[in-house]
Amino acid sequence: MSTVYLAIQISVGRIVALKVMNPSLTSDPAFSERFQREATIVGQLSHPNIVAIYDIGRADDLNYIAMDYLPNGSVHDKMIKGMTAEEALRVTKEIANALDHAHEKGYIHRDIKPENILFRADNSAVLSDFGVAKGIVGVSRMTHVGTVVGTPHYMSPEQTRGQTVDARSDLYSLGVLFFEMLTGFLPYQGEDTVTIALKHISAPIPKLPPQYQAYQKMLEKFLAKDPTDRFQSGQEVSEAIDQLDAAARTPYVPSATPEDLSVMALIRALLAATAHAIRWRWNRLINLRWNKEEGFHTRKSFNDSVFGSEIAPTIFATRIQQATHINPLLFKTGKRASRILLIALITIALWCLLSVLLVSSFKRQVNQFPAFLKTPLQTTASIFISSPKVAPPQTLKKMAVSSVSSSVSSSLAMSAAVSSEAISSDASSQSSLVQSSSSQSSSSSVATYTLSVKVIPEDARIRLLNIPAKYKEGITLPSGRYNIEVSKSGYKTKTEWLEIKNDALKATFTLEAEPDVSNPAKATIPNIVYGGKNAPAMIRIPAGSFTMGNDRNLHSSPAHKVTLKAFAIGKYEVTFEEYDFFAKSTNKPLPGDNGWGREDRPVIHVSWNDALAYTQWLSKTTGKKFRLPTEAEWEYAARAGTSTTYWWGEDEAEAKGKANCRRGCLSNFSGLFGSKTAPVGNYTPNLFGLYDMAGNVSEWVQDCYQDNYNNASSTGAAAEEKQCTGRVVRGGSTKDNVQHLSTSARDNIPSGYLNETLGFRVVMELN
Repeated sequence: MSTVYLAIQISVGRIVALKVMNPSLTSDPAFSERFQREATIVGQLSHPNIVAIYDIGRADDLNYIAMDYLPNGSVHDKMIKGMTAEEALRVTKEIANALDHAHEKGYIHRDIKPENILFRADNSAVLSDFGVAKGIVGVSRMTHVGTVVGTPHYMSPEQTRGQTVDARSDLYSLGVLFFEMLTGFLPYQGEDTVTIALKHISAPIPKLPPQYQAYQKMLEKFLAKDPTDRFQSGQEVSEAIDQLDAAARTPYVPSATPEDLSVMALIRALLAATAHAIRWRWNRLINLRWNKEEGFHTRKSFNDSVFGSEIAPTIFATRIQQATHINPLLFKTGKRASRILLIALITIALWCLLSVLLVSSFKRQVNQFPAFLKTPLQTTASIFISSPKVAPPQTLKKMAVSSVSSSVSSSLAMSAAVSSEAISSDASSQSSLVQSSSSQSSSSSVATYTLSVKVIPEDARIRLLNIPAKYKEGITLPSGRYNIEVSKSGYKTKTEWLEIKNDALKATFTLEAEPDVSNPAKATIPNIVYGGKNAPAMIRIPAGSFTMGNDRNLHSSPAHKVTLKAFAIGKYEVTFEEYDFFAKSTNKPLPGDNGWGREDRPVIHVSWNDALAYTQWLSKTTGKKFRLPTEAEWEYAARAGTSTTYWWGEDEAEAKGKANCRRGCLSNFSGLFGSKTAPVGNYTPNLFGLYDMAGNVSEWVQDCYQDNYNNASSTGAAAEEKQCTGRVVRGGSTKDNVQHLSTSARDNIPSGYLNETLGFRVVMELN
C-alpha cells in the first residue's frame, strides 16, 4: 500500500518517517480513504506509546504522512535476537496502555502483530499502523458485515468470523503476541488461514513452558474464546502485570531467629536448597520421553526442531504478510537472573566448604590428587585456612636412603633431622639428598616434553583433539595422553591416542589414500584452488535412483522414486575457516561461534540467504558451478545406497560414534546441561564417505518447503515458489535427539532465520 522513507522535516530540522502511498492506488477511493483515515485517527490520539503524526499532505499526486521516526526496530526484530520474560511483560503493558487510550477515544486497531509494534531510541514500545483501524461507534464504507480484516494468526474468534468486534478483540490479539514473545512461536498454526481461524475459534488455550507458568492464568484471560471472560480493558491488563511484578519482588522474610542461624543450620539450609535445585533439574530430565503415540513429550509444546514428528504442528507456519521468525534459544535462556545467581552462589559455597573439609582433614591424601583437582582445592582452602605444608610426592633415585624417604613422608621437620644425620654418616647419600631437595623445590613447575609428529604425506594436517593448543613441530606438553588427528583431502583421516611418559615423544603417521577415481561412489574430487585457499573437499556421487521420503510421516510422504544425475557434494559441512575467508573477502560480518570454536567446526548462525551468497561467491572465484543441494540430492547422498531409517541402519542405539546429537548418540560433545558442535569429520562417514549427514548442524538445502511430496519432481529438481517463506533443512543437529536424525526427516525454516543449529554443505555440478 505504501513505502516508508527516512526524511528530514526541513522547517524544524526534525527526522521523520515519511509514509508515501503507492501512486497506482491513488485512483482507488477505498485505499485513499484508508490512508487518510490512518492519519485522522492517529492525529486524534496523543499517547507516548502510540506513533505520532506531524503532517499529512499531497505533493505531485503523491499522498504522504510524516510521522515519528522509531529507530530501534520492531518486536519482530527483537524476537529474532531473543526477548526475556521481563521484556515481554514490559512491552505488553506499554501496548495495553496504548490500546486503552485508543479504545477510550473510540478506535479499535484490529491488526496487533509484531511488525506493528516499534521501539523508540529509549526502547519504549510504540503502537503503529492504524491503516485498518475502525471506530467503535459509526459505520465506515471500508468494512462491511462478514468482511475479515487483519492478520489470521493474531485475530480473535469473533474477528475471524467477520462479526462485530470491540476493544476486547485487540486484547485477544495482544495475548497472542504475549505468548509469541515468551515462547518464540505462535499459539495456533496451520496449513492455511481457514485451519488457523478454526483453531482460534475452538482449539484449547495452549500451555506455556514450565518456566513461564506464573503467566498462564493471565494468558488464559487474554485468549478466552468468550469476550466476556477476557480482560475488559487495557488498564486491567496493566494492573494484572503490576500485580505479577509486585509478587515477584516480594522479599522473603525468614522465620528463624538470629540464634537459630548457626553454622550447621546454614550448612543444612545450603544443602537443602542445593538438593531442591538438583531434584528440579533431575525431574526435568527424567520426564523427557518419546513414543510413537505421543512423540517426544516435552518438545510438542516447545520450539525445538520437529524432525520426524507427525504429532507436533509445523512450527514455521506461513501467515499473510510475513513469515514468523522465532528464536529457539528463548527456552534455554529465559530463566530469571536471580535463580541463576542463586544456583551459582550455592555452587561456590559448596565448593568452598568441600575444599576446607578435604584439605583440613586429609592433608597428605590431597597431595596425591590429580593436578587439575589438587590445585583448585588448595587455592580455595587457603582463603579460609593456612595452607598445609605437605611435601609433594617425589620419586627418589635408588641411591636415596630408605630411612630418609620414610622420614620425608612423615614430616618436614623430622626429614631435615634425619637428612642431616644421614649426610654426616654417609657422604654418598649427600648427592642423593641434594637431588631430592632440588626436585622438591622445583615441584611447583610442571615438567614438559617435546612432541614431534612426522606424517606422510608431509603436508597433511595435524590436530590435537583433546586440548585447545594447536599442534606445531616440537610442541612442549606435560605428561599425559593426547588424541592426534592427521588428515588430508584425498586420504583417509587417521586418529590415534599417544601418551607422553616423562620423555620426548616422536611419532609417525602414514595416511592411506582414498579409493581411486575409478570408483565414483568414493572418489574425492581434487581441491579447487582460489586465492591461496581451497574450496571444500568434494565427493563425487554416482548417478542413480532411490526411494525418497517415508510414508510413516505426513510431511515426508508419499515415498516416491527419484532418478538423479551424478553430482559432487561437500565431504564435510562448510567450516568456519572456509566461511570466514569468504566473509572477509566480501566484507560480510563474521557469524558467531557460541564460544565453541571456529576453524574446522561447522559454521553456524548462517541463514539460507548467507549460504546462497557463499555458493555464488565460490562459483565466481573458482569458475565452477557451486550451489546448495536439492532436497533429493541431499537425501540420496545421506542414504548412500541404504533404505533404512538411519544411514547406519534401523537401530537408533547404534548412533554412538556415527553422529553428534543431544541425547541417544553418546556424543563427547553433549553433556548433562547442553551440547555443542563437533569439528567436522569427527565421526564415522557413511558409505559414500560423507561426514555428519546426521546431527552436528542442520543443513540448508535449495528447496522451498512443501508440506508433503505430492507434487515432488521425479528428477530431484528443487521445489521453488515466487514468494517462498520457508526453506527446507535436513539432517538434525547437536540440539536434537537421535530419533530426529532419520534420513527422511525435514523441517521448514524461514530463509532469513539463523541460529546455533543451522549450517550447510555445498554441491558442485559435474560436466
